[in-house]
Amino acid sequence: MEMDQLRTLAHRCAALFGTRKRDRDLDEELRSHIDLATEENLRRGMSPQQARTAAMRSFGGLTQTRETYRQQRGIPMLEQLNRDIRFGFRQLLRSPGFAITAILTLALGVGANTAIFTLIDSIVLRPLPYPDQNKLVSISADGLLPKGWIRALQQNSQSFSSIAAYGQNAESNVTGTDSAERVFGSRVTVNTFDTLQIHPALGTFFTADNSVEGQDQVVILSNGYWRDRFAQSSSAIGQTIRIDGISRRVVGVMPAGIQFPYADTRFVIPISFKGGDATDPWLGYDLHGLGRLKDGVTPSAAQAELRRLHPQLLPLFPWRMPDIWAADTTVVPLLDSVVGDTRPRLMLLFAAVGLVLLIACANVANLMLAKAATREREMAIRTALGASARRIVSQLLVESILIGLFAGIAGLAIAFGSLRGLALVLPADTPRLADIGLHWHVFLFAGSASVLTGLLFGLVPALKMASTNLQQTLRSGSLSVIGKGASFRVSMALVVGQIGLSVVVITTAGLLLHSLYGLSRVQPGFKTNKVITAEVSLDATACRQPGHCQGFFQDLIRKAGSTPGIESAALVSTLPMSGYDLSYVYDAEGHPRDARQGAKLAAGRTVSSGYFSLIGLRLIRGRLLDDSDQTGTSRAIVISQHMAETLWPNQDPLGKHLESVNDEPSPAAFNPGIASTVVGVVSNTHHDSLQGTPGDEAYLPMTPKNEQPVMSILLRSPLPASQVAPMLRQTVQSIDPTAPVTRVRTLDEVVASSVAATRALTVLLLGFGALAVAVGAVGVYSLIAYIVNWRTREIGIRLALGASRWGILSLVFKQSMLLSGLGSIVGLACAMASARLLRGFLFEVNPLDPVTFCAVPLLMLLLALIAAWLPARRAASIDPVQALRTD
Repeated sequence: MEMDQLRTLAHRCAALFGTRKRDRDLDEELRSHIDLATEENLRRGMSPQQARTAAMRSFGGLTQTRETYRQQRGIPMLEQLNRDIRFGFRQLLRSPGFAITAILTLALGVGANTAIFTLIDSIVLRPLPYPDQNKLVSISADGLLPKGWIRALQQNSQSFSSIAAYGQNAESNVTGTDSAERVFGSRVTVNTFDTLQIHPALGTFFTADNSVEGQDQVVILSNGYWRDRFAQSSSAIGQTIRIDGISRRVVGVMPAGIQFPYADTRFVIPISFKGGDATDPWLGYDLHGLGRLKDGVTPSAAQAELRRLHPQLLPLFPWRMPDIWAADTTVVPLLDSVVGDTRPRLMLLFAAVGLVLLIACANVANLMLAKAATREREMAIRTALGASARRIVSQLLVESILIGLFAGIAGLAIAFGSLRGLALVLPADTPRLADIGLHWHVFLFAGSASVLTGLLFGLVPALKMASTNLQQTLRSGSLSVIGKGASFRVSMALVVGQIGLSVVVITTAGLLLHSLYGLSRVQPGFKTNKVITAEVSLDATACRQPGHCQGFFQDLIRKAGSTPGIESAALVSTLPMSGYDLSYVYDAEGHPRDARQGAKLAAGRTVSSGYFSLIGLRLIRGRLLDDSDQTGTSRAIVISQHMAETLWPNQDPLGKHLESVNDEPSPAAFNPGIASTVVGVVSNTHHDSLQGTPGDEAYLPMTPKNEQPVMSILLRSPLPASQVAPMLRQTVQSIDPTAPVTRVRTLDEVVASSVAATRALTVLLLGFGALAVAVGAVGVYSLIAYIVNWRTREIGIRLALGASRWGILSLVFKQSMLLSGLGSIVGLACAMASARLLRGFLFEVNPLDPVTFCAVPLLMLLLALIAAWLPARRAASIDPVQALRTD
């Protein structure tokens, strides 16, 4: 029995193909049967016409016979769908203007959604390229961790199968070619790649021996760096390259597609321990924790365990650590750590483009309603011939889905073409930016969105057509004299919805634009015009010879400052608002603390004496640093006004002492005899970001004790950066030919980069808001134009009875303004309801900002007037005689 059913199903499926030939064979067979029956009737004495009629009657109707055979031959539902698709194609070809307008309108909405979903898929949803990546977690605390702490966690935690760590992404001088290059690299524990469970593309990864100082002079290259520097040659293994003056042997290459620990990391070196030195594991606080959870362990359970271990492990430090240090250890999935605060921004964009798609759907639904009005008689006749309401709805929905699918194809093309532009708009530090691309999830999303939008905009017109009054439609041979308002209620509601959704999108964009405007007016606290910056780097080992780095940079600013076209030059260890600050951890005079308490923290900068005047920092009290302080004997330090007022309110800060915890013989053992002396107070700056208030800053002179191998040079010059850069490189090479000059940019660009994320979000939302408003305005225009066309005879009668042309104009404008006003009220109500969700994206702007909430409705009213202008002019220019003659 089952075999018979399978055989029948197979025959029915086979019958779906070659239907035309099967239909021709059926017609030939039916004709032969009819001819035989006709001949039989002729032999019985019937006339030819009677014989033919009797033969046809004996078959009960050819159409019914064909349909019965087709139902038995194939799968009726699929055959019906096939016929509906072909009929839908013919309908679209019959009205190419309508089809192109609908497809392009939807394509903009689907394309915008697909583009943003591509970002979400590539950045947020796509798994990291590691086996069982859901078990990988990030281990962090309020600050970075020392390698000794990582080792202690490895030895004591029971929640992890492995714990590793990696350092900051730092630039290094890599030599071995004719000139030095500046390359990003990082330090990792030797078990890092085992924790990630990845295997080398070439060579090997680090071994346990590489964690011992003296056996750590090895390096692993990223796949991209191996390709660029060694042309993917297997001979790279065993070769030696010099990194910051240290020769290291290449032992392995990371697999393709792995960018660890950072997107631009080109090599990694092992974190090593100095044998016999009890303090070595605890000296540097520069590592991020990485762990792989055991089966069945959740991040929250692992976090709870690490916090329980904290008081047990804290005494492992060779000195007394504050009780609060690392007490807030957190464990989160590694993917969440990588994505960071990019997720909420992408979700906001996705919500915005989702509204744009709904606006496009409403617009096309109105087009479909207008199109349906011209097909009322067709549908009425089909109903009279026996078509059910369900059959009509399915046919119209198939046509709508076809439009949606074509729009999806066009939307995919739009999304693909816009990805490069999106990548340029997004900040350079956007996580996983290099991974952005069209993956299979994107195609699935685009296909699903296309079908759903087809159903969404096609359902209302289809249901309205299926409920058409048969007798009334067949009796009406022309348009009524007076257009009935009820005929446009659905269309008007759709337009009001479009305007409302447009108001929500443009209000959101307006709030962020107001916020960005506020940020742009914030003064950073220093002068940025005509200042060009660059990073000059010596080998990391260059400062082992006391005074070497200091001497190099003193020569550099002296020569750079005397270069024609350069007005002045200065040095700073880290540029303000560059996204990276060195911490100055200190104790202050008059603020004793217990060793169990944490020390104070400020942003610390090592500067040359000309730094303050070059960027325009104003002296509040005392004096600035000068060249005599560079010997270190004066122990001078300059602090910001905010820091002075915080530490010593209503006191004179000059002569007060600050001591770096690194100089203290034991924790919290403050010694004024070796502490730095405050010699000056300068004006505050936004050293971290334009958002927020100025923080504490400490400025120290470059001395043999705190000299650094990497410094940023600032040059005040009227020349563009493109001209200054080669002059600076020539100056640097005249002192040290191997020292590279990188990151040449203006100080204005540095400040602008600090608000890059806010600016990118605002630009994209403004773009989507403009798209929403444009589609909404087209919707208003289309409806008003259609209503004017529908009411042509009514307007003609009004004019014939004495109505003025201005009165007709006012009538049309009034209807457009009414739609815009209702839509604005609905949109503002929705925007107010969702305003609290925007609070975290705004800077000193109320989510219910009255300026924005007043400007947006005025904008929509203005656009409604513009959209109604052409239909209003057409209405006012109607010839009454011609209008009354129109059928």
